[in-house]
Amino acid sequence: MKLIIFCLVFLVSSCSIKTNEEQLYLNYFHYKNSVHKDNLLQISPDIFSQNLLTKLNINETHVSEQLLFKKYMSKQIEHFEKIDGLVGYLSINGLDNESMPMSFNIKYIYEHDRWLIDEIGILFVNSTIDFKQSAQCPSEYQN
Repeated sequence: MKLIIFCLVFLVSSCSIKTNEEQLYLNYFHYKNSVHKDNLLQISPDIFSQNLLTKLNINETHVSEQLLFKKYMSKQIEHFEKIDGLVGYLSINGLDNESMPMSFNIKYIYEHDRWLIDEIGILFVNSTIDFKQSAQCPSEYQN
């Protein structure tokens, strides 16, 4: 009986740990599947931080195109995330439409009881060998 209880506790804790490790990627997945050019204005406060939105004029076409960055990656290869308190980083390595390697490096902040995209960096690399194998802060790549 003790063995069964131990196994159940272990199984439940393993599931909760996996869920916690995938929080940011699940938010990205939601963004990827729900945001498009026709609903960007309406849904943006649920996806992007107030900090990011106040820096940008989302009504400008080139800005809205940048917020639809998901379309630049045609195939995802792997992802990594790291959460430190109310800040988290998600890096997604993949390929663009021409099969060139690229990474999305996204900073999330936790506000209003949810994770919101606060900063976005897109990095193009020469080879998949150049992919980082951990979550990276987008500002590490800006000049």
